[in-house]
Amino acid sequence: MVFLLMIAPHLMAIKASMKTLLLISVLATIGTGVMTIGIGMDTPWAPWERQSDTMFPPVLFTLASFVATVSFCAMTAVWHTSLKVVTSNPDKWWRISGILFLISYGTYSFGSGTTEAAIMLNILHLIVGIPALTLLPRAFHKGQFMDSIEL
Repeated sequence: MVFLLMIAPHLMAIKASMKTLLLISVLATIGTGVMTIGIGMDTPWAPWERQSDTMFPPVLFTLASFVATVSFCAMTAVWHTSLKVVTSNPDKWWRISGILFLISYGTYSFGSGTTEAAIMLNILHLIVGIPALTLLPRAFHKGQFMDSIEL
């Protein structure tokens, strides 16, 4: 029972933001498809082939971007809800941590294969990051659960 009380605010945040999560994921999938399948930009190295220079197949990478975006944005809902417990301004700290993530991952992505793949990943993360940083906080508050969180 205590476990359900602990995860209830997080589940409510994910539920309140589900339409926005799906919208951002569709944007990411379209952006990935245009860049990798349409334009033919490089994808990152395939994670299952550590000892070679095999690149992620473009169609699989496009489909994986949808799943990864839904998962990542759902985790950001949990992060935002957790910030509500420790700060009076979770939106501000959520956006600051999101910007720091984009900067650090943008730098890290240059080790993902080719420079073109890194540029593609950075564009993809901006396609996800900018709408997420602007749209998700409003969606989190839409559920009217933010004031009742007391873990």
